[in-house]
Amino acid sequence: MRTSTRLQAIGEGEDAALIGQDELPPQPRSSATQDALTGLLFTSLKALSQRTIVALASLVDLALIGSAFALWLLIIADPTPPQLIGVGGYAVFVLIALYMRR
Repeated sequence: MRTSTRLQAIGEGEDAALIGQDELPPQPRSSATQDALTGLLFTSLKALSQRTIVALASLVDLALIGSAFALWLLIIADPTPPQLIGVGGYAVFVLIALYMRR
């Protein structure tokens, strides 16, 4: 015994058409268009590589500051005067190194 339903399966019916059936085939690009797209791609890659270099330079700064902070965290539990002097000297060295790089 078959029950009637209002739902219709996809693709059934008289007006079902294949997707892309009436689309035109892609037109070949001209040489000028290809050259323009290639130039755009190279310009985009150049900008991306420059941003990557700037980001890597910033990571070096972050690593220097992070190392000074890690040393401070290591001695914070029970610091001795030589440890405080050493970490302070290292922090001054890091600040001078960062200033010299700019």
